Amino acid sequence: MVDGYKKVFWGAHCEIWFAPKALETYNNAPPEDKARMERILDHLCEHGPQDLNNEQFKAEGRFACSGGKKAMVYVAKSYQLRIYGCFQKGPPRALMCSEGVFKKNNKADQKLLKRVAKNVGD
Repeated sequence: MVDGYKKVFWGAHCEIWFAPKALETYNNAPPEDKARMERILDHLCEHGPQDLNNEQFKAEGRFACSGGKKAMVYVAKSYQLRIYGCFQKGPPRALMCSEGVFKKNNKADQKLLKRVAKNVGD
């Protein structure tokens, strides 16, 4: 779909694609973080975000991307592991995740959120 991205999860609701940086962070996560993230993203792919709480999947806000548009940036959370991305229209609908980090504090990094919107925002 997008150069450099790899499809890592898919289901009835959407597909999830990781950029190399997000995939590297995910692959290097501790086993318990990775297992929990996998359950969250599998659920998102099959059923959508309705049943996921803010500690699992959350909209972080709208940030500027291209052409004066704004993109909604989402985060999937598992303990300190965070995977950030934006939904792209389909079909199929796809969550394009460009960033993965191990969070060190409770506040979202605004520069990172803006970078996600710029990299994959619609």
